[in-house]
Order: sequence, then structure tokens, then C-alpha cells
Amino acid sequence: MKKIIFLTFTLLSISFAFSQAVSMEEITLNDGMEKDYIKFENMYSSAHEKVQQNGEKAGWFLFKVIPTEEGTNWPPNSSTPWCDFVLFNIYSDDSQLDGDWGMGSNQKEAQAFVRKANYRKMKNSEMTRLFKMANKFRKKTTNYTLKGVDATVDIGPMKIGDRATLLGVEQLNEDYEEFESKWFKQGHNESIVNGQRLAWYLNKISERSENAYQPISHMIFERFNPNPPEGNSNPEPTFVQQMMGKHGSASRKIHGGLILELVNFKQ
Repeated sequence: MKKIIFLTFTLLSISFAFSQAVSMEEITLNDGMEKDYIKFENMYSSAHEKVQQNGEKAGWFLFKVIPTEEGTNWPPNSSTPWCDFVLFNIYSDDSQLDGDWGMGSNQKEAQAFVRKANYRKMKNSEMTRLFKMANKFRKKTTNYTLKGVDATVDIGPMKIGDRATLLGVEQLNEDYEEFESKWFKQGHNESIVNGQRLAWYLNKISERSENAYQPISHMIFERFNPNPPEGNSNPEPTFVQQMMGKHGSASRKIHGGLILELVNFKQ
């Protein structure tokens, strides 16, 4: 039965993995701005929903970065995160990525679009206040454009408060992506079948802003089951598994990771 489920997951992931492009922002806020910044993004979330209904975008996700305890080994460097929030805009293909969202050609038209999207949801005076603060929230923004390389199936919809892991990875040799897709992904699919993992995505960085971290070439986004079933054992790896793990690990370097908690999303 597990083999049948595993095959179904594999077939689903093949059709899904190569279909998306992502723009990602790593956001560092000015002191004392978190509360109003979240209000600002929540206001725009209604506009994102309209944009997606119009076929201009496939998804929008806002995550807060959660520092881990000092000395945490995994993800590396997660006890001293380099940003406060991570924002993802998801596109079905490059034509959506290169589009203009259909919110208007200037700031006045874009704000009118947001106000209309928030009709009866938020007071006009509060929206005006947040619009005036738009340039005060962020201390730093780093931008990446990601292209999907491979993925497992994604188990179940995300909900507010769910957590995920984001890893920055440097490709060290030409075999890296094949090791991820043909070896590590197999283990991820098995952990999904066993109820330990919920999703895994491998993305390649195609563009980045000048202030972005340069050594990394890929981003891995993954979700683990917060309440995994008990009783799953980890058998001693075979010689082949040991060698594949050894050479696969040698094809990459993981520079750092973030623990993310979902604040808001539209999909």
C-alpha cells in the first residue's frame, strides 16, 4: 500500500514541480514597526486576493521569522536570523511573473484598488494612515527570484501559525541538482509516507538584488509534521545509502536557515 501511495505522490510532484516561479523578499523592519507592518500587509492581502482572482498571480504568503534557541544546530544560524519577515509571491509561470498585477499604472490607482478590495473590511481613515507609513516600515529588503526545480507533493493546506523551514544552499558541483532530485527527494517522499514531513521544494535562484547574499545558488523550502506519528524507526543505512548521502552532501553547502511562521496568506 505504501508503494502505491509513494508512486501517486511521485506522479503528482512531477506535474507540479516545474510549473511555478516565486519572488521572495527578506524584510528587516525598523524598530517598533512590527504591529503596523502586519496591519499594512493584512490590508494588502485583500488586494492580493483580487489580483489572484483576476489570474495575475497564484499565491501570496507572509511569514514571520522565529529565532531558535542559541546553539541550535539545525537549521544552521537560525538562532541569529538575518531578517524579520519573509514574503513570497507565487506565479504559475513566467508570464505571470513578468506581469504588472493589474492594480493600475501609478500609486493613486494602486491605492484605489486596495481601498476597493477592502470595502467594508477596513476604515478609510485607517487605510490612509497605513498608506502614509508605507515607506517607514522597512529598514532593509533583499529580493530573490526563484524558479522551481523539483518538489514533493504538498500534504494539506497551510493555516495561520503553521511553521516551515527555509534553507540557503550553495551548489558545489555539477551533480548537485541530480542528487537532490534523484536521491534526497526519495527520502523526503518516504518521510511524507511515514507522516514525518509535509512538503519539500527545491528552487534555483535566477535573479537577486545587489544586497542579496551571493554565495547561495538555491533555496529549499520544507514543511515538517508538528505532530508526527510515533513508532517510526530509523533503520541502519545500507552501504549504498551511506555513500549516496556522503557524496550528495559533498555536492552542496547549506549556509543558513530560517524557521518561518505563517502570518497571512492568499491562495
